[in-house]
Amino acid sequence: MGYPQARVVAVAECSSHAVLDAVIGGFKESECIVSDALDAHVGKGTLLLADRGLWGLARWHRLREQGTHLLWRIERRKARRVQDVLPDGSYLARIEANKHSKATGTVKAPPALVRVIEYRVDGQVGIVRLITSLTDHEKYPAAELAVLYARRWEIELVFDEIKTHQRGRPVLRSQTPDGVRQEIYAHLIVHHATRDLLDEAARLHRSTAERTSFTRALHVVRRTVISPSGFSPSARRRDRRLGLSEIGRSLLPRRRSRDCARKIRSCTTGYGSKTPGEPSSRWRLPVVVTLNHRWHDH
Repeated sequence: MGYPQARVVAVAECSSHAVLDAVIGGFKESECIVSDALDAHVGKGTLLLADRGLWGLARWHRLREQGTHLLWRIERRKARRVQDVLPDGSYLARIEANKHSKATGTVKAPPALVRVIEYRVDGQVGIVRLITSLTDHEKYPAAELAVLYARRWEIELVFDEIKTHQRGRPVLRSQTPDGVRQEIYAHLIVHHATRDLLDEAARLHRSTAERTSFTRALHVVRRTVISPSGFSPSARRRDRRLGLSEIGRSLLPRRRSRDCARKIRSCTTGYGSKTPGEPSSRWRLPVVVTLNHRWHDH
């Protein structure tokens, strides 16, 4: 994100696409290490979703001790010690620390009992494997948790709003570490304020935050800031009222059915490459999740 380079790790809320907290570290630092600073800011009773790259047994215990519920993706080779199979096809399993990864002078994290949910997404071959601290299968059905995790990709919309639409420039303006931090936090504050405006517009027009247009709100905010109407309270209230009305009238189509094929223009990974003229995304029916009940026969 410019020079000096920085790595930003954020915690976001999927329902409103709002950034709840963020930490900044050097570009050479691991996301797993940088994200440790966010643990203390995840509230009690929060359901935290995370990709498999952020898995860690010590982190799991640390978050659980502060009352945070977890729904994480995990590699298939983990959580294989089955303790009990539940009626909905999920099962309880035991996870232990890797005996080969113990560093000198450190203490292993204790084992953890987790609930494992496996499912397939319609049109995809691979199995998605989740672990969660929500072990009550009647109160938290596996199918509902699987559908909820399928929405985790929406955090990419938050990054797109900040880095592409709001920032505009390919690099940050600042040339010092303190300046970079200040500029990044300024972008996050502006994004949070704009998202609050979108939520208010959605409530006034009896819609949802997902259907409000961030770019439309950004245009309204920028136009209002440079408005020559002055700083009188009455003028500001009028501009806010008109802005909310404009945002509420510009609703987007429902985005829950959005699907993007995992392909790239230059094939350097295991994903296929895009062919000339192939669209980057397509619209289809809502995502269909099928639970994998491989333990029913045991």
